[in-house]
Amino acid sequence: MSRAIVCSNKTLEKNLDDKIYIVTGTTSGIGLETVTQLAKQFATVICASRNSELSNHIIENIKNETNNDKVYFIHLDLASLKSVRLFVEKFSNKFSRLDGLVNNAGIMHTRKQKTVDGFELQFGVNYLSHFLLTELLIPHLKKSKDGRIIHTSSVMHDRVLININDLNFEKRKYSRIEAYNQSKLAQVLYARYQSILLQKTKITPVSIHPGWVQTPLIKHTLPVFFQDILLKPFLTIAGMINVKLGSQTTLHCLIDSSVTNYPGCFFSQFGIYKEKSSQL
Repeated sequence: MSRAIVCSNKTLEKNLDDKIYIVTGTTSGIGLETVTQLAKQFATVICASRNSELSNHIIENIKNETNNDKVYFIHLDLASLKSVRLFVEKFSNKFSRLDGLVNNAGIMHTRKQKTVDGFELQFGVNYLSHFLLTELLIPHLKKSKDGRIIHTSSVMHDRVLININDLNFEKRKYSRIEAYNQSKLAQVLYARYQSILLQKTKITPVSIHPGWVQTPLIKHTLPVFFQDILLKPFLTIAGMINVKLGSQTTLHCLIDSSVTNYPGCFFSQFGIYKEKSSQL
């Protein structure tokens, strides 16, 4: 098993008191770990999640743990484009600038379903809603001296091609794996194209693979009990890492000053790639 890559101490000790970040999907996993670390570094953090009650409970715990009162919740349901627009409206009413957007939330290997707007669920939640969210927030990011956009993709993005003529699997048999991989490839391509569109700004978009991380994301593939308890020793040997290690790629790309030299690039924790030269 490869050794996980971690952020430098300098990155994780940087004072972020003057920074404002939005992180989607913050009630568990990488999102929760990312928000907690940013709060420890005194950043202003907006938690964008669907579960209001759980989010507010978690935020209170983070505030108590970090002594940082600048952690907020704004409701966001990525299965609805209307919800995305309402989120941006509420954010804009309170903040005029944004320093970093972490498109972290996602779903994986769900049965065939559609979003409120009629899109295949995985493509709609993982990519389309984050696309709209990002585009609506670009004006706020342009006001930052060092804006960052982090698109959380996956090592699985290189296992598929996007079928432009049938994004919603209406003409072919639905594959929950192909649908997931398609949404992850879209995020990588979006980051690359954004880097061209935004090259005259101070915004740096990138895509990332956080690693095979022990999170509830696996719930539609394997019972979480199997992952977290029954099979955990074997999965760990195979390469599964905890959320603290899983958040390192996100935090590096969001905070480290060197990342501005690599707009549009794909940053990866170690992973299983088709080409051995790409594995760490």
